[in-house]
Amino acid sequence: MSQTDAKIPVQPGGTTPEDRPGGTTPEQGPSPAPAPRLYALDALRVVAALSVLVFHFMGVDAATKANWGINPKDLFPSVFPYASYGSYGVQLFFIISGFVICLSAWDRTPGRFVQARFLRLFPAYWFSVVVAVLVWRGLPDGQRTAPSFSESLTNLTMVQAPLSARHLVGAYWTLWVELTFYLIFLVVLWKGLDYVRVSVFCWLWLLASILVQHDDVPLLGIFAQPLNTALFVSGIAMYLMYRFGPDLKLWGLLAASWLVMQSDLVQHADQLRHEKGLDRDPYIALALVTVFYLVVLAVALHKCDRFGWKWLATAGALVYPLYLLHEELGWAMIRTLYGPVGAWATLGITTAVLLVLSWLVHRFVERPSQRWLRNTLRKESGKHQRAART
Repeated sequence: MSQTDAKIPVQPGGTTPEDRPGGTTPEQGPSPAPAPRLYALDALRVVAALSVLVFHFMGVDAATKANWGINPKDLFPSVFPYASYGSYGVQLFFIISGFVICLSAWDRTPGRFVQARFLRLFPAYWFSVVVAVLVWRGLPDGQRTAPSFSESLTNLTMVQAPLSARHLVGAYWTLWVELTFYLIFLVVLWKGLDYVRVSVFCWLWLLASILVQHDDVPLLGIFAQPLNTALFVSGIAMYLMYRFGPDLKLWGLLAASWLVMQSDLVQHADQLRHEKGLDRDPYIALALVTVFYLVVLAVALHKCDRFGWKWLATAGALVYPLYLLHEELGWAMIRTLYGPVGAWATLGITTAVLLVLSWLVHRFVERPSQRWLRNTLRKESGKHQRAART
């Protein structure tokens, strides 16, 4: 299980330096003014990422029994009922992603938007693919067959889902959802973002997500899934409230997206309970996601503007690497540590190591590679512009 930006997924919470490039490029003109850092969204991204981590390590009985050697429901009986709802951190990621992508794309050209998304997503992702291959090959769990060499290479594209290749890491599925969101959002960005265009786009996309479910149009179904679409649209609607202030039309859009979300969420949760054995109450899940709506809405209505803890920016920067690395690598560490040190010590050590590794990836992989790619692209663009003028 993206940020996108969140980034899931992702991607997703406040813009990063990579989303706010400075200077001027010959083909794109002056950069837009930096978007404000919303530290409350960084805090929410951290909550979402840790929720997903707790879900994978303590809240999935069938999937993680092989890693612990015992059902986590029996190993953590007091925590499991709560940890099992941690997967809904993904829904929080998607709401934040709708908000933040709109925030970071405003006054930006399509080319600059695509470049910013590429730089934000791919360097850490490629590193995580390499780590996942090493884990699958070097620390197998003995009960699952490793993805093939071809599937591993396909994962480097981030579009393994439509190519019918296995995800090296289960959490990668959200990145494809984020990519479809970016592609759809490019449609409205192409003409430039303003209140009317973005709100009309949201209504049309939300309506399409409902209508295509009754037609045999697989491509449209990929780009307009009701639950995910409603979450992204909700985030966009709340960003419009943040930027322009709430009005009746935006309240109506937010209410409509919540109604679509609740319908699909309850049906999906009920299906998982009956078909997959995930014993989660659909209406508790709905209440949890509704709380996410309310918290992000508080940010949109400027109720959290005083949130200015600078360390949240650093914590938020670790979310994407942590999300990418925690699943397969974390499970491998659990299989290795549980016997010698016990359950709770294993959880503590594994989480601490993953956090440190996430910081190292951010500091020594993400930032240098983004800087190099950005400078290289800028130089190549300038070279092409000079050649075109001669």
